[in-house]
Amino acid sequence: MPPFINRRLSITEWLSYVAAYDFGRIAPTRVVLHHTYIPTIEQWRGLATMQGMQRFYGAKGWRSGPHIYVAPDGIWLATPMKDIGIHAGTGNSGTAGGKLWYSIGCEMVGYYDKVRPSGAVWEGTKAVLGGLSKRLGIAPRQLISFHRDYTNQKSCPGWAVTKDWVWPEIEAWLGNQAAPPQPPPPVQVGTPTPENEALLDLLMNESFQRRGDGYNPDLAFNQYAVQHSLGFPTAKAATLADGGKTYAYQAFARDTLYCEVPRWGEVGRLSDLLGGSIPPSGLGRALLDATYRASGAIFHPDWAFHQYAVAAKLGPPLAESTKLKVGGVEYAYQVYALDTLYNKIPDWQAIHRVSELASASDAASAQLRDALLSATYQKAAGVAYHPDWAFHQIARKLNLGAPLSDSYRVTSGASQYAIQVYATDTLYNIIPKWQEVRRALPLASGGSGVVALSAGGAVPAAKPRAGMQASTLPEDSEIAVVLGRGAVFEQPGAPFHIVRYRVPFAAASGTRSGARARLLVLHSSTGSAEEDLRAMAAPDAQSMAHYYITAEGQIYQLADDDRATFHAGMATWQGRRQNINRISLGITVQRSTKGYTEAAKKALAWLVATLRERYNLAHVVRWGDLDADSRPDGADLSW
Repeated sequence: MPPFINRRLSITEWLSYVAAYDFGRIAPTRVVLHHTYIPTIEQWRGLATMQGMQRFYGAKGWRSGPHIYVAPDGIWLATPMKDIGIHAGTGNSGTAGGKLWYSIGCEMVGYYDKVRPSGAVWEGTKAVLGGLSKRLGIAPRQLISFHRDYTNQKSCPGWAVTKDWVWPEIEAWLGNQAAPPQPPPPVQVGTPTPENEALLDLLMNESFQRRGDGYNPDLAFNQYAVQHSLGFPTAKAATLADGGKTYAYQAFARDTLYCEVPRWGEVGRLSDLLGGSIPPSGLGRALLDATYRASGAIFHPDWAFHQYAVAAKLGPPLAESTKLKVGGVEYAYQVYALDTLYNKIPDWQAIHRVSELASASDAASAQLRDALLSATYQKAAGVAYHPDWAFHQIARKLNLGAPLSDSYRVTSGASQYAIQVYATDTLYNIIPKWQEVRRALPLASGGSGVVALSAGGAVPAAKPRAGMQASTLPEDSEIAVVLGRGAVFEQPGAPFHIVRYRVPFAAASGTRSGARARLLVLHSSTGSAEEDLRAMAAPDAQSMAHYYITAEGQIYQLADDDRATFHAGMATWQGRRQNINRISLGITVQRSTKGYTEAAKKALAWLVATLRERYNLAHVVRWGDLDADSRPDGADLSW
């Protein structure tokens, strides 16, 4: 886990602490101000919240975090101030004039898009900023920057917090003077709007989580990838050694990013090192080999597919090359993030791209296209390709690259959305407005992201399915796409849908430490669904199941199945006492005073059957059967 100090100081203690602090060989030259957004002041629980955030960062493999949290109960020390933190992307550190610089990340607990911080939080913040200004000998206007200075996706530290308010406040504090009159807070500044920020945060996290570690705009790789339209990660960040130096790297759809450790803000691109050719050795070759390995493939410099992909900058592979037969002809193909390459066997040098077949109208070409797309969907995301599904047609015609997920549902606020993640963008719509398909990334720059679905040429406009209300497309539609006849918007299939529930800080979860899920553990709860879900998603949560089923039969997923959630702990199973969290999936079912509803029982039966088939799970137990002290938990559940 990141080396959080987790020590609370009063303002007086902080001023003594910072005045005597030894920064070592290099002192920071900037302070980046943030707001936490979540946790809010109401959610703050002191040390429990700090430890929850530390576990959250640790579970993602982060080596550090922000340095200071200013909370209602005092000033909390997190990452040591002599270390480079992770909090502002390219604002974390860098070089200027050949010299390394880094910043201190200061988080104000709360959400300040609409109101300014006040009371204990603002008094503590003034002491932190003023104390650092005095200790470092740097004036507030040269020292203090905002998180939003380094990204256009965040309002952080809140739209209500402006430099023409903060700087004079700190100057007055340093001069022991009365604070100057406050300038009026802005109504709205920049993009995204406060209304879109929560949705954008959800969509970005889902998109980056498919093959990465989730989205954090404080990470330089994430920030750089979004600002330079590199798409989503195709693998988790990792490190390699070359030439006596250590480098961090991460593959994205359009390029692999790297930096020398710990110069996190100095992000480089693999494509710049390669220049369209394949080097025999050096850092470029090491990164190229690592990019292929991260996707389970091996780079062969003499293979035609690999040479073509480097020259055409198709991004990383998503699987090893393989074969398929279409219409009696055998083809080799390999899925890359931006396109799928194929050739007839044995014409190895006659390489083609599936995107070239996007508008194919003759039967043979359409058959080959759909066969290759089916193989692409299966190889890249383990899902089926449906040529009549609107998301799949739009992705093909906009050339969004390979899918990174199936379509699934998420919730943001009171709304549910259907989404599907592709290599370069995510398609989504609010349920049940099936025809209002949008793209996620334009939200980051203030656009609507609307995909205009229209008729053109000989292809008629898509019609809604029976019983579905047609919708009018907005006038500010940015992209026009012609769908095929009978395009399906609301995807048929399962009687139940699993909805992702947003858990910003998954405090009550960790890694499986190499173990795999072998059983399902059932729990019950007599609380309200809203309160139960909020408690499990809280930054200081001590327990959380993977799934929660409401009395109405709605299934929410709070954590990925490959994570170990804290729902069962230590218990005796199969003759020995062990950590059940690491080897199980947890399901909590809401129970009323009259028992379980029929809707909840049907949803449970479907979910249990789905998970057992997906992971070949032979065992389903009630938590009360494992823990003698918890006999009532799930005692009357059946499946």
